[in-house]
Amino acid sequence: MVDSPTVHSNFSVVSGELCFGSLHNIWFGSSAPSQGLPAAPPQTDGTVIAHSINYNVAAQKGTWNVFKLIASETSHAVAWFVAHEDVDPTQEVDKILRISGSPYEPDHGSTMNNDTTSEAGVFVINRYDWSYYDRRCFDEIGEGQEEDDDTLANSNSVGIVDRFAARALVKRWQGQRPSRRDSAEHGIWLYISDGEYMFGRFGFNDTHTAARSFLFFSENTEFTKTSFLGIPGTLREYMTPQERFERQLREGVDFSGMDNVQDMVSCQYVSPPPASELIGPYDPSDYILREQDIEALRSYREGNASHNGVELTIHEFVDPWKQPVFNLVNEMALSYLEHFVLPHLGGENVAEMAKTLFPDYEKDSQPISLDVASYRHFNQPDQSLITDFDMSRVSVRLREFLESRSQHKSRVFRDDAIRGICRVLGYIFTEIFELANNAAIDCQHYKILPCHVRLAVFHDEDILSLVCFSKVLWEGNLTRDVYSWGFR
Repeated sequence: MVDSPTVHSNFSVVSGELCFGSLHNIWFGSSAPSQGLPAAPPQTDGTVIAHSINYNVAAQKGTWNVFKLIASETSHAVAWFVAHEDVDPTQEVDKILRISGSPYEPDHGSTMNNDTTSEAGVFVINRYDWSYYDRRCFDEIGEGQEEDDDTLANSNSVGIVDRFAARALVKRWQGQRPSRRDSAEHGIWLYISDGEYMFGRFGFNDTHTAARSFLFFSENTEFTKTSFLGIPGTLREYMTPQERFERQLREGVDFSGMDNVQDMVSCQYVSPPPASELIGPYDPSDYILREQDIEALRSYREGNASHNGVELTIHEFVDPWKQPVFNLVNEMALSYLEHFVLPHLGGENVAEMAKTLFPDYEKDSQPISLDVASYRHFNQPDQSLITDFDMSRVSVRLREFLESRSQHKSRVFRDDAIRGICRVLGYIFTEIFELANNAAIDCQHYKILPCHVRLAVFHDEDILSLVCFSKVLWEGNLTRDVYSWGFR
């Protein structure tokens, strides 16, 4: 006989809609327009990212069961799960956590409402989406009674109620402390002691027309240490970071980083240039950097640090994501050459070229700016030579690319200028790879992947300004199946 989780309580939904949140959220939701499954990204207000929520949702009619989720070590309630009686609670929680779990745990999926959550039928509610962060009806309703020993009790607990009974239950619960708000025929109050940041996830039915479940948890909920009351086993399997990463590689997890791009653009952290100004993708036969050159750039900072008595490990690339990294690097390099370098590289006066290419070359700052460092590499042939970086061959390929893109076929590119740009490219990408390595470490990955390269670029304003016109950087429309570069 298969074990079933213990049902804590239940309530009935007769209106086909639920209201949810703090007392004032529920009050607002009881009269707000009905809300379905959202797909819109959140709105940004300064540093706060919040979804637009009406605190009501279409819901399946019938009996809903309430399940206490407990910490395996203490048996204290650290989360709650509510679901229609026809729903398998263990399967439903597993699905929700795969699509949008706790943002404080690895492999948490999407952290906001987007196309992925919409397609999976999951409605994401984050810490800034409810409670006192949304003040609508707050002055009218307030928070209700406080707990004696939990000052955050009203912000670490929520109600979920049938819409037709919402206002009556709010009035009833106003006079009760959060831990003492009793369950009712048409609703339940969910309390997590000593929580602070609250999160909710509605699961929708297969047609995405009505909610059928609700998961409520805090930033302290560790799902690898959390169980349903009544059955053994945790909700998520614990893995070491190394085990998790190896499993992700085996399962074909998308490490392109395009989900990061989507999130950062939707939150207005970064903005791409107009589509008409994006450059690429290029024909792979135009690529100027071979695998050995890119490997030399990746490992350069590690060797340089060792030479200076500093221990630094730059992680390697790994199949099947090695090729997409090489593609992305070449695409960024060519877009930089075409947009920023080509218009200014003609002529005889190399010194003036350098000043035009790197306008902040005299900027006094610590650490030195990208322009200052690039200016020095452009002008100084012996500046930080990179072992195994084939300068002669890259110079030839770079010249061929610029000549093929130049509108003035008689234009002459000086050898010293070409070599100077080669050194600048080498410097820029050694910088990118060191930053990408840091991103890999932060993500507890043990190889450099396209997602880390994109994160490195997007988190460095100066580097992003140089490669921001690369279409592949923003859209990632080269597949990892491209293996034939067509190098001459």
